[in-house]
Amino acid sequence: MKKYDLYLTGTVGWSISAGYVKYVLDNKSGKPVSVAISSLGGNVDTGLQIYELFKNHGDVHVDFLGMSASAATFMAMGAKTVSMAKNALVLIHNSATWVDVYGDHNKESLDELIDRLKFTRNQLSTIDDVLAQIYADRNGKSVEDVKAKMKVAAWIKAEDAKDFGIVDEVIDAETVKDGVSNLYTNSLLNNMSLPPLPEGFNAQTGEENPAGIIQRAVDMLKGLIKPTAINSKNKMITIFKAVMAVLAIQDGFTPNDKGEIALSQDQMQKIEDALKEQEEACKQAKNLIESQKTKITDLQGQIETKDTEIQNLKDAAGETDNGGKAPEEKNSLSAAAELFNSIKDAM
Repeated sequence: MKKYDLYLTGTVGWSISAGYVKYVLDNKSGKPVSVAISSLGGNVDTGLQIYELFKNHGDVHVDFLGMSASAATFMAMGAKTVSMAKNALVLIHNSATWVDVYGDHNKESLDELIDRLKFTRNQLSTIDDVLAQIYADRNGKSVEDVKAKMKVAAWIKAEDAKDFGIVDEVIDAETVKDGVSNLYTNSLLNNMSLPPLPEGFNAQTGEENPAGIIQRAVDMLKGLIKPTAINSKNKMITIFKAVMAVLAIQDGFTPNDKGEIALSQDQMQKIEDALKEQEEACKQAKNLIESQKTKITDLQGQIETKDTEIQNLKDAAGETDNGGKAPEEKNSLSAAAELFNSIKDAM
């Protein structure tokens, strides 16, 4: 089974982040990077970022597995080479955005709505121009030819994708059969405003047959992770690195046969044990700090007491060669001060 440095599954801009892709590529600087992609797409901005990251690295090699659409396809165009499993499908199409026009409108508000929709329409047209240019730079065809393909918005089989020039090579599905696999139904695709599967397409062989309705692909819905309070990409990278360090993983996580990252019982136990150790260490450190604070307070009290006693001696006996301090009092005060400083320096 072929191994990959990156498995990009799920939603672009959510479970597929530009920050993590950059982290992996930075750690593979000057080395070839193999990437498996099986995603129905997502955020255009994140897709464009990953496209540039692939392009700037210069030695990225992408394999399309399962089903990939939208942002998942144009971000792959930044790779040095792009291959596609013969049982896979890709989809390129015009950009889209959510439009909410509910409510009652008079003629003035309708005019405003029309103007707003026209502006949105022009913005989408600009985005389509950029995306079409990315595909055209890859396949050497005209931007208008690419736009015609995007307008059709139909699933493309591996050989057709190669003929269109967005894929360099069709690879045997057997070499990647354990890479990512799962099920998408036509009803799910319809709910996501994506076209249905090609009629009779067999996901196991890449050939057409009468019953080929289900595809090998990553289950995007199961691949989605819940949003957390962590907004910083740097923090996310730090967490990834910490978990990999605990589990002694060097080259990142490898998804299971469902395209999901699943931890074994032993790995979960290691993480739990590490968290318990950290929690216990924090408690001990807190207790030590409190103990040291108490000692410092006690020493401060002792020093104040000694200062008072010394001042009393000075008042009673007058100045001495020891600066008003009896020898035994001076030594006692020095010892207390040294102990105080030693504890303070250890904080």
